[in-house]
Amino acid sequence: MRHFMTQSYQILSKVFQDGQYSTFLFNRDEIPDMTTKIVYGVLEENVRLDKIIRSLTEKKPKNSICILLKIGIYCLLNLDNVPDYAIVSECVEAAKMNGKATSAGFINAVLKKVASGEFKEEDSLSYRYSKPEWFISILINQYGKEKTEEILSEKSDFRVHIRPNLKKTTLDDIKKNLDKLKIAYEETDVHGLAVNYEDSIKKLFNKGLITIQTPSSMKAVQVLNPENGKLILDLCSAPGGKAVYMSEICPDSKITACDLYEHRLNLINSYIKRMQATHISVKQEDGTKFNYSFMNKYDYVLVDAPCSCSGTYRKNPDIFIMKDLSDTSEITSTQKAILANAINYVKKGGVIVYSTCSVFDEENHKVVEEFLKSGKAELKEELSILPHGVYDGFYIARMVKL
Repeated sequence: MRHFMTQSYQILSKVFQDGQYSTFLFNRDEIPDMTTKIVYGVLEENVRLDKIIRSLTEKKPKNSICILLKIGIYCLLNLDNVPDYAIVSECVEAAKMNGKATSAGFINAVLKKVASGEFKEEDSLSYRYSKPEWFISILINQYGKEKTEEILSEKSDFRVHIRPNLKKTTLDDIKKNLDKLKIAYEETDVHGLAVNYEDSIKKLFNKGLITIQTPSSMKAVQVLNPENGKLILDLCSAPGGKAVYMSEICPDSKITACDLYEHRLNLINSYIKRMQATHISVKQEDGTKFNYSFMNKYDYVLVDAPCSCSGTYRKNPDIFIMKDLSDTSEITSTQKAILANAINYVKKGGVIVYSTCSVFDEENHKVVEEFLKSGKAELKEELSILPHGVYDGFYIARMVKL
């Protein structure tokens, strides 16, 4: 147990203190299941754990001590198969191993209070669902209290969503392959599969037979519904999943995939290479700046705008640690600028789709509502996806240029 706690502390320190995302850390290394459970458990329970620590301490401990306390408290409240005394003892020893011997007595005392139930529980949605007060407030203002509780009660689903590389295989062939390997899967309504990410899935991924793409992301392309042979622009493309997907369903189309920074262009090129995609040109573009050569050129334009990513919190619980999402004014300003610019690139009668992985109206409906006042486009379809199952929270608006 001590090894798992020490490993969890090292990972969580990189998240809380160094600002690294847990998904990057887990993708880079092989992590034992118990460590994974503790790390994601602490990240998901972070708000509640902070409240418990505050109820037991006169002042907030140093960040490094807080991390160790959160690991110990999480294990005490969630690991039924490990005795409380063992969790307390092992967490204290993990503290000593990580250079926190002087705080060992303090950690021991706090954890013993938790083990004996001497901590204050709050009667609030923030405590119950372990989400920031401001996040709860935004959701209630948008959806009402009852719907907010329904949204927050959706459990995290850490399965990955895969789809076939349509240039190489089919969904039925992938399903047959998984059946032979006795790998359980759930078929989704976007023609993909929800599966646990294990070695056999990794091998199919590395061969380029499948890719990992969320159903919400796939839905944005399906709502765009590009016609084969037409010109398509993916204006905010990185990491490139939507552009590659479009290249498979529209093999005769020429697709331009753009993004602002070179490292993001590298992500697109890597995606294209692994999937052996064709007819995609990658260009460095600032979506807020007008490019005359794009003027009235494209039949279809996809604007998957930079956003708060608030709809991905179940798979990325550390977004509440990394970002203060309570003020979206800077993000929405950029979103409005990109959308106002992108309409110039669509032919008359052409289609433009605006999408985000946010659940905030400020980034979604209100951005589109303001844009439509320009009279340059007509709304044809609007889709708000709330987080559920393997679906991230997502917003998609399909418009036609007038």
